[in-house]
Amino acid sequence: MKKRLQGLIVGVLIGAMLTSGMVFAKQISETAELFYNNIKIYIDGGEIVPKDANGNVVEPFIYNGTTYLPVRAISNAFGKDVEWDGTTQSVYIGKKDQTKPDNYLDRIQYNDYKSASVYNDFSIINGSITDYNGEQYTNGIVYSIYTGQFDQIDGDKDEANAIISYPLNSQYSNFKGKIVIPEKIDISTWGTLEDCVAGRADILFYGDGKLLHKSTAVNSSMTHTFDINVSGVNQLVVKVKLWYEYSNRPKVALTDLALYK
Repeated sequence: MKKRLQGLIVGVLIGAMLTSGMVFAKQISETAELFYNNIKIYIDGGEIVPKDANGNVVEPFIYNGTTYLPVRAISNAFGKDVEWDGTTQSVYIGKKDQTKPDNYLDRIQYNDYKSASVYNDFSIINGSITDYNGEQYTNGIVYSIYTGQFDQIDGDKDEANAIISYPLNSQYSNFKGKIVIPEKIDISTWGTLEDCVAGRADILFYGDGKLLHKSTAVNSSMTHTFDINVSGVNQLVVKVKLWYEYSNRPKVALTDLALYK
């Protein structure tokens, strides 16, 4: 076992905590004896090599009979973010702000898409949309629907122009968002700025085949918000039905699609 005599100054140690990745601090300055002995870390039988934010290997050590491990390496191994707040001298593992979402639906890769028409389309909002009240949105999913027959893909009472499925894998408890009829769309996948027609929309959300929420007759004069309990849901299905009084392609957007654990 290697023994090293280290002079540890707390202000320096804490300030460098997330760079070096070590959790080891007291509110005093002291000289400490640290023991290094090629300590290995295993998680579920697999060895991890602890590294700092720059990719340098950080060796665990023993002090006063307690083994100290790099917080960043352990957090990353469990898929958790780690953040150092110097103003409060605090380490945050996972979410720092419990009010913030754990994920967004538009960041999850869909695993099924069905459409009643080859002219129907949808896209991630990688740009912006603007509704009829002048509000702008920069995230979510926008659908463009051909207003022909909508009962070709779904024979039950909740017909749809388009159906898209997302794997939630029972990871979340709540799903919140907004349904917006856009007046203007400016996203890279659909080219330049586009003016839209003001259609109406029904949006239905299913969890493992069970209807969880139904928003009906959403129009250009309103922004509909929803908060859905998705506890235990493995597969979330979104059904979109849009119509317009003339033959055209109205659009609807789902924005701020926040998922909470």
